[in-house]
Amino acid sequence: MLKTLYPNKKIYVLARPHLVEMLSRDHSIEVIADNRFNTHQPCSLLSQASILKKADIDLAIILRNSLSEALLCFVAKIKYRIGYAQNGRSPLLTHALKLNKNHHYIYRYCRLINETHGSPFSEIPNTEVQAKKSSFLKGDKKKKLGIYFGGKNKRCRHYPEDLAIQTLEKLSEEHPDFDFYIVGDPSEKDEAEQLIAKLNKSNVSITNLAGQTSMLEMLDLVASLDLFITIDSGPMHIAAAANIPFVALVGLGTSPWSTVAPKQKNYIALVANGQQLIDSELIRDIKPSQICEAVNQLI
Repeated sequence: MLKTLYPNKKIYVLARPHLVEMLSRDHSIEVIADNRFNTHQPCSLLSQASILKKADIDLAIILRNSLSEALLCFVAKIKYRIGYAQNGRSPLLTHALKLNKNHHYIYRYCRLINETHGSPFSEIPNTEVQAKKSSFLKGDKKKKLGIYFGGKNKRCRHYPEDLAIQTLEKLSEEHPDFDFYIVGDPSEKDEAEQLIAKLNKSNVSITNLAGQTSMLEMLDLVASLDLFITIDSGPMHIAAAANIPFVALVGLGTSPWSTVAPKQKNYIALVANGQQLIDSELIRDIKPSQICEAVNQLI
């Protein structure tokens, strides 16, 4: 939307360090690392504001709702500062919009641009990521199925191990033409290894890639799959942006599903809607048979 409105202007994206490499693949924007979040040498808000000031920025679209983001743009003396009137930020903004928490997150971000420019757009643009072929996948002709059940660090979103085993045993039996890959972050590696060890007893062969990929490698990996089974998570949104078919297992998340559901058509969401009073038990309402049925529909 900004590229359409300002075709001759330079567009900067201020991003946390671990996202810089991924966003830099888009050569039509310039990415600035937000070194306040550098784990090795974090800089102060004043130092980061000085970097923005040197870029001579006229307009800031502030997506995050924290006070520090608005303060950063104010200290950097950016002329127009657009954001939501949250957390006492209104005095720091030139255009403060009232937040409707029922709006989808993408809708919220687009609204900051659309309404402050006279509403020239009637639809949300499609999301997309720039990805390359992953070197982590086997070179055989089998279909590549990725799995992300999350670890216990995902709390109520984590798909329980006993149900995961049942799901993968059934999928392996029904689809011998699939290569299976488990993905995850380093904290989930041990749990993935335990899951695979139990599956090996049933002669289910799965490659464990949990904790072995960087953020960029995870992007390329998910974007190279034929199908993905995932909890509500960052990798799920990567699959949506990369237009990869996926099955979403939706338990009790950090936001209502309606505000984060991917704006995509080629996925099936299995939303837990049982009568359990214990939050962590809610996702057990999603049965392995439902997951397998959804996989069959998508392929």
